[in-house]
Amino acid sequence: MNVKDVTRASDIITRIVSLFKKGVPQRESVDVTGFIQEMIALLRGEAGRYSISIHAELTEGLPKIEADRVALQQVLMNLMLNAIEAMKEMGTPGRLTIATRQIFNTFFTSKPQGTGMGLPISRSIIESHGGRLWATSNSGPGATFQFTLPLEAAARQSA
Repeated sequence: MNVKDVTRASDIITRIVSLFKKGVPQRESVDVTGFIQEMIALLRGEAGRYSISIHAELTEGLPKIEADRVALQQVLMNLMLNAIEAMKEMGTPGRLTIATRQIFNTFFTSKPQGTGMGLPISRSIIESHGGRLWATSNSGPGATFQFTLPLEAAARQSA
């Protein structure tokens, strides 16, 4: 981890604390692909320590979204770390796939249980942005986590 990564992680923690105090997201125009690539770069080393590869299936040309970038980074980091934790317990090489579609992102994980805090926090952040977060069981091991967010123009109209 370099200084930039530590600063980014610190910003995420500070913003999560402020979410509970203020409850008002700081929205900005966010490039979905760039945002996801940053988080993959941040967590690739952690995944690699447990023989877990991270794969990106990112759709080209997705429109920007109006969102609280740091809060969304916390959601994506939580989902990715949950997946890494679940796969490292399996003792075999794992594969974490992050894909973007027009519905935004799809995350695959096989974590059987958690602390009980990460997913409720993630859901409340997504819902505060006018979106929705849900999970479905895979036909094999693991689960698929999905969330939706309104496009930038739609977010402005509903604000």
